[in-house]
Amino acid sequence: FSARRHSNLGKDCSSPESEGGGPVEILPFLYLGSAYHAARRDMLDTLGITALLNVSSDCPNHFEGHYQYKCIPVEDNHKADISSWFMEAIEYIDLVKDCHGRVLVHCQAGISRSATICLAYLMMKKRVKLEEAFEFVKQRRSIISPNFSFMGQLLQFESQVLATSCAAEAASPSGTLRERGKLCRHSGLGWSLGSEPWEL
Repeated sequence: FSARRHSNLGKDCSSPESEGGGPVEILPFLYLGSAYHAARRDMLDTLGITALLNVSSDCPNHFEGHYQYKCIPVEDNHKADISSWFMEAIEYIDLVKDCHGRVLVHCQAGISRSATICLAYLMMKKRVKLEEAFEFVKQRRSIISPNFSFMGQLLQFESQVLATSCAAEAASPSGTLRERGKLCRHSGLGWSLGSEPWEL
């Protein structure tokens, strides 16, 4: 994984920059994008977005009378403790999902902060390693590049998630994670990521 310095940090949040398309679908209810996307009501309405998770301290919420908003005021630098927001962000995404809504997670560029939140969500809810979650998201938005500190925090989160997963598996009488995953998929209870089932 590479950390990348972004030269556009001082630019206007709503400027198009290099965005050539819209937000990308990570899960049917979870989208990843930039502040430019968050400022385009036409894009949001076309995708059926009902809520936005703004992972920045300086990008405005343009349509507060029309969508639900939650802000995570994190800077994109090595001093920022984004991991302290993981569970709150995950709970918010789940709340939107449970209400049959769709949430756009964005920061300024849709590269580091918002990508980190999406990765944490996949790791927590799917019980997968960072590498697997990273490749899944990168296939959908190739420019993601959480900064070095955020990657370190995600690796720490991975150890917590997998430790919890292993403990749950050991206490469960229903077999391995892979076997339970197959059972869920065959019974129609598995999550569908895009058009493909998630391979546990």
